[in-house]
Amino acid sequence: MSDLRVCKRKGLFVIQDYANGRKQIKDKNNQKLVFKYKKEAKAYAKELTGAIERKEIKLVDRHKFMDKFKEYGLLRIAQAEMEGSRETVGGVSGYKSYHDNYLSLHFPDVYLDQVDGSTLEEFVKNLKAAKVPHKTNERIIQHIQTFLRWCLFKKLHHDFSSALEWRIGEFGSGYLLPENDADLYETECPVIDPEDADKVLSYLDKHKNRSRNDALAYGIFTFLAIFGLRSSEILGLHKSSINFENRTVKIDKAFVRTGLANKTKNRGSKRTLDFTASQSKHLQWFFDYMFAARPHNKYLFAGSRGNGPIGSYTFRRLVWKTYEAVGLAKMRWFTQSNTEQYEVIESKLADFPTKTWRHYNATLMIDNMKVLGLTPNYIKERVGHTRWTTTVDRYANHNRKIRIELRQERAAKVEAALGLYNK
Repeated sequence: MSDLRVCKRKGLFVIQDYANGRKQIKDKNNQKLVFKYKKEAKAYAKELTGAIERKEIKLVDRHKFMDKFKEYGLLRIAQAEMEGSRETVGGVSGYKSYHDNYLSLHFPDVYLDQVDGSTLEEFVKNLKAAKVPHKTNERIIQHIQTFLRWCLFKKLHHDFSSALEWRIGEFGSGYLLPENDADLYETECPVIDPEDADKVLSYLDKHKNRSRNDALAYGIFTFLAIFGLRSSEILGLHKSSINFENRTVKIDKAFVRTGLANKTKNRGSKRTLDFTASQSKHLQWFFDYMFAARPHNKYLFAGSRGNGPIGSYTFRRLVWKTYEAVGLAKMRWFTQSNTEQYEVIESKLADFPTKTWRHYNATLMIDNMKVLGLTPNYIKERVGHTRWTTTVDRYANHNRKIRIELRQERAAKVEAALGLYNK
């Protein structure tokens, strides 16, 4: 495809191909064609267009959308793997995943220069017919639009305005919205009930000496309960990260799929957390156990082989084994490729098995900040955010189970503030 147009440049006329990044047409010697008269330039452009349509010549190589999207996804992963990169492979792996699981199956077979709003609408229509969740569709479109901006930067095409402006539900595509309003929003991470949290910790404390896996599970939930750490932060802990004399834990690394990253999720995630003498007893037990089991491995959650930590799959498996043992999950365990696999049949924590503890930590601090004298700055630093607004937006809106007495007490305060019907 080409779109040849005559343009005026410094008093003369040139021919540009608007379908391919507005590239200026050159002659056989690779010199830019310049015409003194507009009529002469138009005649040449018309003749050239005819030759292109008859497939006698080919001006430029056109790019298939799918090929370039895959190339971009692999490029992002390669960049994330570079030493010193601020991105993680997990953070950019969505491009490859979306290509393999959705675009390759449902995206129209078009060239890059043919992508516009209607192309995206057709794609989402195909996704909806395949019963792909609405939020997944939105994330895929966001990834595609980021990719198209990269194409503009690389001058692979000059105009994607229609595709970049398109949104699900707008421009007559309201029929692509889900019927249920609840499907428009992300699933909210639940806050684990204090009773369930105590049940988990009591069970693990009772069985921590039974096996290595029980000890690891005890360590995992100890760090979740005391600090509300991210799973990558737990796996990135070194034995040297803990200072029992000062009772601090230093969080300055995270372990991702490709290995240890000398960085955390964001600038605010690098932090030093305090713990009490009572909490120290639990941390010390786990530290001593792992030091005796793997003294030469620098990681606190040392793997059974090599010099790295336990794998993320082992981490998740231990979490679900624990939830199953205390009645918080119904599981199906099976062997596949000589590896124990699992399926979560039923659990209220199914989507957020460890994040629920992080939310528990943050929510309880926010709810009790005035009573305990905690400052917004302290809470956001402990959670690992750079902005207090991020902490509040993410963790201050949970509908936790509250005692009837406390709810009535709060309602009475609201009544007093309103001054209506209270006489």
